[in-house]
Amino acid sequence: MSGREPRPPEQQVEASGPGSVGIGTAGRVLLLSLVGPEWEERAERVQRWSGWNWPQFFLVLLLDAVALSLAPDGPVRQIAWVYAIMAIALVLSFCRVAGLFRPRDEGDAARGRRTLPPLVSLGCVVLAALAIVGMDHYAEHGDAEVTGRARITGAASVTDGGRLTVTVENSPHRNHLRLSLVLADAAPGAQSCVPATTYDAELAGSTDVRVEGVRSGETFSLPLGGVQGAVRVDVVLHTDPGCRLGTAVADAVLHD
Repeated sequence: MSGREPRPPEQQVEASGPGSVGIGTAGRVLLLSLVGPEWEERAERVQRWSGWNWPQFFLVLLLDAVALSLAPDGPVRQIAWVYAIMAIALVLSFCRVAGLFRPRDEGDAARGRRTLPPLVSLGCVVLAALAIVGMDHYAEHGDAEVTGRARITGAASVTDGGRLTVTVENSPHRNHLRLSLVLADAAPGAQSCVPATTYDAELAGSTDVRVEGVRSGETFSLPLGGVQGAVRVDVVLHTDPGCRLGTAVADAVLHD
C-alpha cells in the first residue's frame, strides 16, 4: 500500500544532566523540566491542570457566589445544610481540576473510571444550583430573626394585672410570630416572684388569637393572618400581690 505512514506524536526532551534545564515536547504539551528524567511526571501534571478542567470550577464558584448573595438574615442553623452543599460542590470541583478523579491506568479506564470526572463535574454544578434554590426558598419563607427590632411599651415594672404591648414589624412578611419574654424581679433582694408568675398574650385587635399561662422564658407562636406592617401583642401579667416585675424580649422570630 502506498502512502506515508502516520508519524507518532513527537516526544523528545534533551537535558545535559541532573539539575539542568530541559525543554521538549510531549504530543502537544510544552514541557519545561528542571530535572531531565522527571519530564513524564511533569507532562502528566500539566495535562491534569489543563485549561479544559477549569470552566466547571469557575461555574460552580459563580453559582456559590449567587447563593451567598441570596442568603437571608435568619438563624444560620436553618441554612446550615445549604452552606454544606456549597462547600462540598466547591471542594469536589477543585479536586476535579486537580485530576484526582482521572483513571490512573488502563485498568481503571476499563472499569468505567473514565466517566467519573464528567459525572463529578455535573454533580458539582447540580449541588451549587440546589444551593441557589435553597437560599431563595429561605429568603422567601424561612425564619426571620427580629428580636433586635422588637420593643415593649408600658411601665418599666408591672404588678399583678399589669399590661404591656410588644410591637414587631412584620418585615419580611410571614404568617406567624414566635415570641419569648423573660421576666425579672424589680427588687431581686426583696422578692422572688418570677417562678409563680405567668402572663397571657393576644394579638391586638383579635381576641381569638390568644395564649394563656405562659411563664418566663417559654416560647409561644401567634398566627398573624393578613396583618401587614406593625404587629402588636398585648400582654397581661399574673403574679402575687405586692410583686413587681420587669420584662424583656428574649426571642422574636417571624415564620411561616
